[in-house]
Amino acid sequence: MTTKLHAVVDAIGLPLRIKPTPGHYGDCPQASSLLSGLKGVGHVIADAAYDADHLRAFIASDLKATAQIKVNPTRSSAPTIDWRLYKERHQIECFFNKLKRYRRIALRCEKTLTAFMGFVHLACAMIWLR
Repeated sequence: MTTKLHAVVDAIGLPLRIKPTPGHYGDCPQASSLLSGLKGVGHVIADAAYDADHLRAFIASDLKATAQIKVNPTRSSAPTIDWRLYKERHQIECFFNKLKRYRRIALRCEKTLTAFMGFVHLACAMIWLR
């Protein structure tokens, strides 16, 4: 069984929230629980896996932010996207690269989810301290 990590990072790539889910769960259903309650959000940048009308509505109404989500190729009408802002999505990719520098996380050495998430939180604290 696999575990997938969903994360929210700030504008400079520091982790704000991280949530594990089973590997077969979809990405989009996890987004609203990760984003709820965040303050001072101007833009939410995500890849095409998060392209859903209900998520765009949640971002606009609850967060009062602009959704910069790449359009899923199966969508018939394409919402506009600011490509200059979307290029900042590399911050989340860089965060996961920093996280995978820790061998125990990259190789998934821990057998239980509790132990694995303990090391993930420790690695996130180390990333914040750098």
